[in-house]
Amino acid sequence: MEIPLIPDLCNPKWLIVQEILKSIGSAHAKKVASRLNVPDVKVFLDCIKILVLSDTFELDYSYVISEIQTNKSLKSFMELKYVPEIDYLYKYISKLDSNCISTFFRNIFKVTPNNHRKDRKYVIIDTTAIPIDINIWRKRFDIGRGKKYIWSYSSSAGYYVGYKLILAIDAMTFEILGFEIYQGSPNDAKLLEKFVENLCKSRKLRMGDFVICDRGFTSMQNYHILISRFLLIPMIFARKNTDLKRILATLTPPLDIWNGRPYLLNIWKKIVKEFIQIAEIWPVFKEIRSNIELFFNVAKNCVRLNKVHQFTKESVLKKVIRAFHLTSELIRAAKLFNIGVRELAQI
Repeated sequence: MEIPLIPDLCNPKWLIVQEILKSIGSAHAKKVASRLNVPDVKVFLDCIKILVLSDTFELDYSYVISEIQTNKSLKSFMELKYVPEIDYLYKYISKLDSNCISTFFRNIFKVTPNNHRKDRKYVIIDTTAIPIDINIWRKRFDIGRGKKYIWSYSSSAGYYVGYKLILAIDAMTFEILGFEIYQGSPNDAKLLEKFVENLCKSRKLRMGDFVICDRGFTSMQNYHILISRFLLIPMIFARKNTDLKRILATLTPPLDIWNGRPYLLNIWKKIVKEFIQIAEIWPVFKEIRSNIELFFNVAKNCVRLNKVHQFTKESVLKKVIRAFHLTSELIRAAKLFNIGVRELAQI
């Protein structure tokens, strides 16, 4: 039996939800939605509010809609002008573009302004499993290579059917910098170069920033690429058999030095020097890297990302977009009520 949705402003979770719903219903959110050319802005905002409420309390969309229809205080709390039927909600959301949803959440839940950044970022990159909620026994003939679904594996989840996700967040603000999803379970080390390239193109990463990764991303090539190609400082936790002396001995300056950009040589030398200093104190950054684990815990325990009930890559992507931006905003709003990230994951 599902819990009844009764707004209780003495409960910290309802206070956090209230802050988020205010942001979605604000004049700024209406302006952002109108610029995205979504069909019927008022209906769009009401549908987003319903999705956010159901995700936050880990309830089915149909149940949330039935609760809103029978509970006037809940409808008033959410400031809804239109309550769609469940079939209409699914059709409406399915027609929305994932880039449109991402842009909307990114603009209304903006953490940092778009001013010129002078300080250096500490960026954490990690992967996680996104299992989909299907009956594996009933769908067993649809699972396998070249079929509708593919078996995946992760050290934490074991064998599962679903997707693998790579995520980058700001270590200090929990701001989402970028993410991508992949079918199956490709090796972490092979995903890093393309992912970092996309972050640099979108200016989420700039030369001199710190990139923190776990041992799954360890490879000599990744150290060389981050230092010499992107001019970033790699804080990839080394494995026992990682030979840092060999990595340093085989480092080469970026080729752009001989292509009219000689000033890059001094920058490269500074980055190599900082990398050598950091390599001696790696254990200090373990606590910072654990922030992304806390982020995943909140996303999976508070926003239903532990097992998604979407089955195509596009629908899973929309769910992930909503879940991650909502997680980032939950963490930000929780701080307003003096609730820590670890405590938030248990609410």
